[in-house]
This record gives sequence, structure tokens and C-alpha cells, in this order.
Amino acid sequence: MTDYGVVSTGFSRKPLSLILAEIEAALITEFGPGVIQTPQSPLGQINGIFAEAVAKEWENAEDIYQSYDPDQAEGTRLDTLASIRLMSRASADTDATFRRAITNQGQARIDLQDISRAIAQLDGVSYSHVWVNDTDAMDANGMPGGSICIAVTGGDDNEIAQAIRRYIVPGVTVFGTTSIESVIDGYCRTFRILRPIDVPVDLVVTVRTFKDAMGCPPPSASAIKSSLLSSLYLLNGDDISYYRVRSIIESMFSNVEVVSILGMRDGIDQALNAAVDIAFIERASLSSEDVTIVVT
Repeated sequence: MTDYGVVSTGFSRKPLSLILAEIEAALITEFGPGVIQTPQSPLGQINGIFAEAVAKEWENAEDIYQSYDPDQAEGTRLDTLASIRLMSRASADTDATFRRAITNQGQARIDLQDISRAIAQLDGVSYSHVWVNDTDAMDANGMPGGSICIAVTGGDDNEIAQAIRRYIVPGVTVFGTTSIESVIDGYCRTFRILRPIDVPVDLVVTVRTFKDAMGCPPPSASAIKSSLLSSLYLLNGDDISYYRVRSIIESMFSNVEVVSILGMRDGIDQALNAAVDIAFIERASLSSEDVTIVVT
């Protein structure tokens, strides 16, 4: 791996002294150790001219690399990056002030995709979802008007709090069941997150299978189960309904008809074809052992 150019830490520019040394070493290889390359000699002067030209190209390469980063770009290149966010430089903006505006430095934002991405990327987080009630009344999930709820399974409380703090401004109601603290520069803020209760669900799906229009045989019960489990992504508060199970299976297999479902939670059977009700503070989980496909 090279020590210069684009490396893991950014861009490493080759210094002029090393460029000159490499040119001199190449000439020794070509003409032998007796070649005269002192700075005052004709060959030494030529070496210096070529080394300076190569060094300028390294500077240009570094400049181009940095021009893609708002924290390093300057002048018109910074204006170009700003245009991606539909921003233009005000007359009083210096590169420093304009750069802070582009990167939202020191500002909190409530962009759902940003919050969701920040939480999902934390170590140990296996599930996350961001909910917002942008009305002025309590919604069906029990969230107050104008509130936000961040549901998280796994992850470290402190890291989650630090991520939330980057985006949630003071005064915004954060709905949840678990309080976590964040202290920065002596200022403490308390956030609430929703830690969904895991609800194991047993599910028996009765299907009718037949050859399709091309005469192809139907899939096996294990193939139906595998397809259902891989496609049934459940958010907290999502019920497991006959419609949802049927839509998944029948959209994947033209020669399978879902006849009925029978769900169970907390050891209690639900009515035939009735949805398994999952509260907003809960999240259903189904393992392969919990799902049975019955072919009639």
C-alpha cells in the first residue's frame, strides 16, 4: 500500500524533497553512481525543475481531493458544493461562515433520514425506527402532538443519547419508555427512547397449493416459510394480520393460496384469521421454529 495519494486518513501529498531524491536515485540507476547531480550542476538544475513540476501536480491532486469536502474546499469550489444543497453564498459570508452553514455545524436538525441513519449505524443496534407526530393532537400510538419517538433495540444508551443530541433541538418532546442522559460541556439533557418489548409470536399458516398455469409444481412448505420470514419485516406496533401474511405469500407464489392463519401470543391463541395485536411499545418476533406451514 502506498504512503502517498489517497490513503485511509485522507490525502497524503508527496513532499518536494522526496520527489527530488527519487529523481536522483533514478539517474544513479540509469547512469551509475558517478553521475554529477549537485544543485549547482546542469543535471542538478534540471532535476530541480522537474521535481518542482511534479510537486505542483501533487499539490493540484491534493487540491482536487479536498474540493469534494466542505470542511476543506475554498472559494468557488465551496460554492459548487453549496449548490448541491440549493444554497448560495450571502454577500457577507466568508469561506469559514459559509462552510458552517453548509455542514450545519453547531445546529440541530430534525431530518428523519439523518436521525434514523445515525442510530442504525451505532454498534449493537439491531432495530431502529423514527416516528413523528406532526399534528397538534395525540395520535393513535399515544404520542403527544408535535413529538418524536425513536424506537431502538440494542446499542449503548450513552452512544444513542449522543447521536440524538446532534439532531433534536431543546424543547422538542421526545416520546419513549426509557430515559437516557447526555452531558456535554456541563449541560445535561434527558432524552426518552422507546425500547420495544419483544413479543414472540407463534403462527400457523394453512395454504392450498396447485400447479401453476405452466404446469410447474408448487413450492414446498419449507420454501413458503422461508419466503414469508425473509419478507415479513415488522416495525414496533405492527400487527400480524391475515391480509399481510396472505399478500406476502401470494405475491411471491402464483400457485399458493392462503386459506387461514392462526396466531398465538403470550400462550393465548387468537381467533382464526384474526390479527395478532401488537402494541406500539411492542415488536413481534417470529423465528423459524415459531412458524408452521400446513398444506392442504
